[in-house]
Amino acid sequence: MTRRCKKCRVPLEGILYRLIATRLFGVRPSAKDPELCNKCEDKK
Repeated sequence: MTRRCKKCRVPLEGILYRLIATRLFGVRPSAKDPELCNKCEDKK
């Protein structure tokens, strides 16, 4: 089971994360809360 963001459910590890999330959308784990992505952290 891959780790996902608690709010938007985007993958934060694995093949989909490396190929799609980081390169196309700039998504990465949050620096403050590793359970969230950087996009959801900005929405707080």
